Amino acid sequence: MKKFLLLLMMWFAATSLMAQPNTLHVSGTVTDSVSGNPVANYPVHIDIDSAGGFFYHNEVHTATNGFYVDTIFFQNGNIPNGIVRVSVWDCMVHLRYTDFAFGPGNLNFTKNFNICVGAPPPPCHADFYPLFSPPPSLAVHYINTSTGSTGPWSWQFGDGAASGDTNPWHTYAAPGNYNVTLNMGDSLAGGCYGIQSHLIHVGDSTHGGCHAEFTWFCDSNMMLKTVHFINQSVGGGTWQWSFGDSTFSNEENPTHLFPNNGVFHVCLTISSTNPQCTDTRCHEVPVGPPPPPGCQSWFTHMPNWLNISFEGHMPLDAPATYTWSFGDSTGGSGKDVTHHYLAPGVYSVRLTTVLQDSSQCTFTSNQQIFVGDSTNIHQVYGQVFAGNFPLTFGMAMIFSDDTVPGGMPFIAASPLDSAGIYMFPYVPSGRYVIWALPFDSAGEYLPTFYVQALYWEQATKITLGQAQNPYNIHLLHATGMPVGSGGINGQVNTQGLKSSSVDQIAMILTDEQGNAIGFRKVNASGTFDFSAMAYGTYYLKPELPNFTSDLVKVVLSASKPVASVTLTFSSNGILGVNDISGSLESYMIYPNPASDVLNVSLKLSTSASPVAQIYNFSGQLVYSENFGLTKGENQIKLNVGSLTTGMYTLRIISSGGIMISQKIMIMR
Repeated sequence: MKKFLLLLMMWFAATSLMAQPNTLHVSGTVTDSVSGNPVANYPVHIDIDSAGGFFYHNEVHTATNGFYVDTIFFQNGNIPNGIVRVSVWDCMVHLRYTDFAFGPGNLNFTKNFNICVGAPPPPCHADFYPLFSPPPSLAVHYINTSTGSTGPWSWQFGDGAASGDTNPWHTYAAPGNYNVTLNMGDSLAGGCYGIQSHLIHVGDSTHGGCHAEFTWFCDSNMMLKTVHFINQSVGGGTWQWSFGDSTFSNEENPTHLFPNNGVFHVCLTISSTNPQCTDTRCHEVPVGPPPPPGCQSWFTHMPNWLNISFEGHMPLDAPATYTWSFGDSTGGSGKDVTHHYLAPGVYSVRLTTVLQDSSQCTFTSNQQIFVGDSTNIHQVYGQVFAGNFPLTFGMAMIFSDDTVPGGMPFIAASPLDSAGIYMFPYVPSGRYVIWALPFDSAGEYLPTFYVQALYWEQATKITLGQAQNPYNIHLLHATGMPVGSGGINGQVNTQGLKSSSVDQIAMILTDEQGNAIGFRKVNASGTFDFSAMAYGTYYLKPELPNFTSDLVKVVLSASKPVASVTLTFSSNGILGVNDISGSLESYMIYPNPASDVLNVSLKLSTSASPVAQIYNFSGQLVYSENFGLTKGENQIKLNVGSLTTGMYTLRIISSGGIMISQKIMIMR
């Protein structure tokens, strides 16, 4: 009887709302797909986008019987045509939604969700380590330490061989470096799946059967400066700890008191004489209380035709001042502001925040916003994963591949929430690339373009308005940086770059074979640093969407353990210092992308006779032409009309010191 009365009350409530001609009514239930029971207090999201400039977002929660309801009132009977989206997140962190088209006379909708709720399935994490046989054997025993799955397993040993065993043995034909990859589970079955890669050194007798590893925890009773280290190594009989503060220990499980708070580069080296083996493992260990919240602010906006409501955000809602520039020669102040624009268009909005503490930390963020007809505005969202776990400490950015209406490129940033979700709510029609950046530049994962590309030239472009949300990104895994006493530091000269773009540059580091082994985010002053690197040959590539850049070769050795690299911004590219040399003072290559003609402008200090060569993606020479150039300004044209659409490398070289190497795009 109680259930009947409750249903009757729900029916009366629904019919009373439906009877109002100026309201949009959405209701339904959420039930558990396993038990069939109603789910109480579950969030349901209601979003509206309309052609008349009306936008709406609300989060409602289900009652104890799983019922939810939301009602939207339109003032003065002005009912637009548009789309209402009803959505929930299930236990697999998948967005479940339905879109309804509404308009006058069509304002009542019901959507029931039957989803999995509660805790998600056990997390998946693929990992392994090698155990090396005593020399001269080249046999390696791989120990599978994956969690969350019992397989199947797919091993690629880096020499063309493979295995499906859980803990396989593999014998290599020759010493060398091999990129070994373990795929866990079945990516097509929707279950537990993971992937892990490590760069393995085979034939190096110093490693033998040793595998160094350790973990740690801070002692809260000792002001967090006392850290207990736990040795998790396999093999080895002696231990040498370096705590990153010029102190050392040979204990197996040491406890160390650090002199001050900060982040310390701690390394453990284990060794054994029978068999002969050595291995080293390093971690960045934070010591002391967590640092104060960062001052990197951002803002969101909600348009209502020419009236735009802005809201500024700070990490942990730290107290700060908010100063706005609305891109139309006016400004404002305050965390939440509403601004009226006089005309539709694209406006560059800037927010400057200053923390109200002793640091007075200042940060400026910029966005291009579209004011006007909402039919050309789209919502773009997705989820970012590091392995099989959502990335929670990072951000996503979207860049227009060309200018949008109003003649300006569109750029927007979105911090990732606790589920790794980003959202760009108001993106104009056009073509875009999406970039996900982890904030932990010393971690295992790399900045990655949608779908899974390391460099923007290979990124998959999305086209709006043909949005196909969600645009999920799985971060590429770094192969791991060989540890040693070398290092690379450098400076990106920022002249010509917008100051807001400098700290969006990711400096990608690869080994001699082209495997990405790590990255550093260039800071606001243009500097970057890689430390504790083994001697060898490396390549740097500064990455920023829509800016071409080339690899810069760096060789570290005992005679030159630390290298300093200077890069400069020129035209639409970021170039190594050696890319502009000799008689070449400056140059510009345009347009890029090109269709029929590629123009090259060169300023020379002396006359020269260079050759221009174009290579395709496979390294084949597809174009070559010689030129005679004079001192001063020179203009040359390369007829590329016979080249097919794709990515190419342009090289211009001469005996007089001209050396240009730049990526170009040919589009038809």
